Amino acid sequence: MPVQECPLCLIEKPIVKSHLIPQAMYDYCRLPGGNPISITSELVIATSRQLQDSLLCLECEGLLNRGGEDWLLPLLATIDGAFPFYDLVTTIRPDVEEDGSACYAAARNPEIQVDKLVHFGMGVFWKASVHSWSGRRKNPLIDLGPYGEPIRKFLRGEADFPDHMAFVVGVLPPNRGLISFSQPYRGSAANWHNFLFYIPGIEFSLCVGRGVDQEQRSVCIASNPLHPILVTDFSKSVREVFAGVWRKARKARNVEKYLTPASKNKPST
Repeated sequence: MPVQECPLCLIEKPIVKSHLIPQAMYDYCRLPGGNPISITSELVIATSRQLQDSLLCLECEGLLNRGGEDWLLPLLATIDGAFPFYDLVTTIRPDVEEDGSACYAAARNPEIQVDKLVHFGMGVFWKASVHSWSGRRKNPLIDLGPYGEPIRKFLRGEADFPDHMAFVVGVLPPNRGLISFSQPYRGSAANWHNFLFYIPGIEFSLCVGRGVDQEQRSVCIASNPLHPILVTDFSKSVREVFAGVWRKARKARNVEKYLTPASKNKPST
């Protein structure tokens, strides 16, 4: 194991392998009898290779696992239609319903461990901001600028949820056919920086900057005392993100068998 400064605790220690997206996610998205299909802007390939690198010390790796991964991962949407997290969220009545969407106050539902949900999502955004996760790319996946350090302290339990941020959790209704996940990426908000990533059934959105408005803050699961969770069908926007990446990428030979002539230029659902 290499010995270097761990970026989370800032102490020089032996460094272990870390995953950007938890290892269990690859099994969620594994094809029957095969490997998960990896889609990047450069290549579409069926591979057992997982996005991991030497990043954190053993203590900090365990902190992120215990902080949220271990609780959340068994609750994700599955290929057979089960979605335990959705079932958990919707056991209470929504506080707001409008145009087919609903907002649930997790503060009224003692079964939802809000702290673990927030810690998990913020941990993934932070890891994407301190490492390239690529042998060819030098810069981190996303740039949190001056907000990276407050997030690091929050993850360590050394500070409260940072100011000038809104962390939003969106949940898909079941059976929307999106058993997939994405790396964190920069969104298109004009007045602040926003970042997103998706895991089966759940989208995490992080808005940072002094321009983050009251509407975004009102649905922040971390800072709003009601801890709102949004249930809405955002599957179209997620598919559009995957489709945009898919169109630009070269398709490896080992995925040709999954592509019909009509689907060779678009991702399957």
